[in-house]
Amino acid sequence: MWRHIPGVTEPKRKNTEEIGDKEGETSTKKAKVRKFSEKWKTDREWLQYDDSTGVMFCSVCRTHAKEKQRGNSFVVGNKTMKVETIREHEGSRCHGVCKSVARAQSEPLFSQPAVAALTCLSEETRAKLRAMFRTAHALAKKGRPFTDYEWICDLDEQKGIALGATYRNKTQAKEFTQYIAEAERDEIRQMLKKTRFLSIMSDGSTDSSVKEEELVYVRWSHMGKIESRFVGIKSVEKADAAHITSTIREIMVRVCEEWESKLVALATDGAAVMVGAKSGVVSRLKGDRAYIIGIHCMAHRQELAFMDAIKSHAMFQRVEEFLSGLYTFYHASPLNRANLVNSFQALGHKPLVPTRIGGTRWVGHLLRALDHFLRGFQGIVQHLEQIQSCDAANVRGVQQAKARKYYSTAREAVFIRFCGFLHDTLTHLSSLSVSLQRSTITIAEAHSCLSATQAVLKKYKTREGPMQAAMTKAMRDNNNSYEGISLTSSDSQTLVASRVKLLDRLVESMTDRFQDVSVGVLCATKLVSFANWPESGDAAADFGDTEVETLVNHFRPVLETCGIHAENVMDQWTVLKSFMYQEPQFLSHPHVSWATVNRSHQHSCPDLLAVIDLVLSLPASTADCERGFSTMKMVKSDWRSSLLSDTLSDLLIIQLCSPDIKDFDPRTAMMLWHESSVRSRRPDYMDGGAKRVSERVSAEDSDEEF
Repeated sequence: MWRHIPGVTEPKRKNTEEIGDKEGETSTKKAKVRKFSEKWKTDREWLQYDDSTGVMFCSVCRTHAKEKQRGNSFVVGNKTMKVETIREHEGSRCHGVCKSVARAQSEPLFSQPAVAALTCLSEETRAKLRAMFRTAHALAKKGRPFTDYEWICDLDEQKGIALGATYRNKTQAKEFTQYIAEAERDEIRQMLKKTRFLSIMSDGSTDSSVKEEELVYVRWSHMGKIESRFVGIKSVEKADAAHITSTIREIMVRVCEEWESKLVALATDGAAVMVGAKSGVVSRLKGDRAYIIGIHCMAHRQELAFMDAIKSHAMFQRVEEFLSGLYTFYHASPLNRANLVNSFQALGHKPLVPTRIGGTRWVGHLLRALDHFLRGFQGIVQHLEQIQSCDAANVRGVQQAKARKYYSTAREAVFIRFCGFLHDTLTHLSSLSVSLQRSTITIAEAHSCLSATQAVLKKYKTREGPMQAAMTKAMRDNNNSYEGISLTSSDSQTLVASRVKLLDRLVESMTDRFQDVSVGVLCATKLVSFANWPESGDAAADFGDTEVETLVNHFRPVLETCGIHAENVMDQWTVLKSFMYQEPQFLSHPHVSWATVNRSHQHSCPDLLAVIDLVLSLPASTADCERGFSTMKMVKSDWRSSLLSDTLSDLLIIQLCSPDIKDFDPRTAMMLWHESSVRSRRPDYMDGGAKRVSERVSAEDSDEEF
């Protein structure tokens, strides 16, 4: 414009790098870095700030927001750092509803107006709600979709059960399920409040929607009784140590706010991201609390020890290839499978089809495949002989060649006897694995089972096991034949060398994998197993003194935090031993337990029995997590792959923790559901309209009759 006005020069351009302040001065423009101000927390106890992630959030909304409100910025975390944003959230409807819910839950249960309103409902309405809650619980317990709720309600109506027209849709079924799960969490919260120590068991897996899910169990002991409960599952954005640690914290805070002060151990699968010395999940959760123990799952270690032993073992590789090929030979051909069944039936035997050697329980699957082969030896060899015969009709040359190879291998005496030895070895390893997978097993019991298994394996170097001995006797009595099948000549030296080599490797690898159980704190836990106690009181004078001292010194910080007098533990240990050996029938009783000891001696040895509870809280394996993932895969199947983490967690806690359908009492869940509403629930809201419609239809029908 200035170009077209005579006598006007070009105006001075404004420097965008400088701006004027209120006093007319200039200053260089810089990007303003906003920070959280602690004064914003004044009169806002709900406002929290997370230094690690740099976000502020509302603790009330994060705890009580419904699923559709989980996307609120003050639930996931807000980074704006503006007081205006805080005021806007403070006046929002979401925040007001969550505050009302929190206020209602903080009051005594039966003093709340909503619960009082529930107790004032008619018996007919309460019966209707009980039926609906039972239906929702049954659907979750059996892994059925929420859409089944609608037709089950219709079916109940046809059976004569009056349910009314309100709360008859899948959305309400999902809401009922949430409060049933919350009732179970409340029970877990109450139990965790009573206990002084707890351990976490955590593992990760991929679900049907290809998301990484982190599953958490908690184990504790109260008054000598061990409990292990599922507490939550949550998807992890990235399976690294930082995200997994954050996920575990979120899950644990939901059931126990003071869990960090009670934590004494973390059990994991041994992956590097979990047990890394510098920045693993265990190290991050431990922080500066050196007394927290990281435990590598013993059942997993036992599988790894066996895999270490069989590496590059020629004879075992032959067995593995044979069993794998035999499984494929019959699994991929329905004709071969059918003919094998006919072969067993002709012999009058039960059909035993070869199974695969791999799976989630590697030792268990290998043992089953080997057991099917040895018990079905006669029928399998007979069928292989029929196929590889040149006279066999309608059999391809490739099938004949495979059958000829398997038939030749199965008739080797050395091979069969080595399979018998392997069967004996795997039987003990499988038994050890099953013992290590028990939910309530202690580290002391796991150490005893491990020692017993190693002792048996060492004996197998010089003597044969039951299966191999039976084979050797049968071959000797029947002129080198087994179950009527003539075998090729055997080389005993090759068999003995292969057996000793495998046993040496196995014992050595088990010793290496479990070396931490034989020293230090984990070794000191053996005193909680009554099987390790001396039979007489004279021999028990000094028994356990060193172990108790080791445990007290290691866990002293957490013991003192919980109000336990650590200096009294040694004296109380001596007192307890004196009491126990004054009742010799007590220790010899087959069902003696620490729960029984607590009932008898809690008043005289409270500090010692608290230490015993701490030791009993230490988990030996993460088998509970594996069972939890098995349930997860059944619940979140391909047909339900869109389930959210919160819904999946609710369904799993009902399946894994709630009572059976016939024992389920819905009253607690109904109370929680009723008290969570800001306004009174109206279970009969739609029944009036439905009743009027029904009356109008009946009147029209009667008019048509006239």
